Amino acid sequence: MENKKIKASSWVLGIILILSAAVLVMFYCVGFSDWDSTLNLTAPRYTGLLLVWQYVLVALTALFILGFGLVNGIKNMGYKGDKGAKSGFFGIVFLVTVVIIVVSFFMAGTKAVRLGDESLYSNVSMLKLTDVCLYSIYALAVLAIISALLSMTGIFKSKK
Repeated sequence: MENKKIKASSWVLGIILILSAAVLVMFYCVGFSDWDSTLNLTAPRYTGLLLVWQYVLVALTALFILGFGLVNGIKNMGYKGDKGAKSGFFGIVFLVTVVIIVVSFFMAGTKAVRLGDESLYSNVSMLKLTDVCLYSIYALAVLAIISALLSMTGIFKSKK
């Protein structure tokens, strides 16, 4: 049974890898579209496809993290010892991530940004989304570095 699960996940991972490679080849190798007068740039033809694929991958990742985190937390709720402690740790990590994203949302601004051609970019929703992503990445990167340093010190080792 376990071998079938591993084989199925390997197939799914392989399909996602092939699709990602195809989108990247289309993005980098097909060529450029017409001149974009709003940005004064030429963009690769499949920029939109690449962005949509990235959104799909981020959404799938968030969905699986949320789904497996909730299922694992519910399954191991009554366990004592190592298994219960590990699932409780995953719950804490998930909660911290959600808090960071919510705080980032409230910190994000909507002030217009000056582009390279001296024009102003003022799409409020994209400015807000960009700030949320940047603040979340900064906070999570700092927490990842801190947790890596703490784990190297041996603080998180289980005592048997």
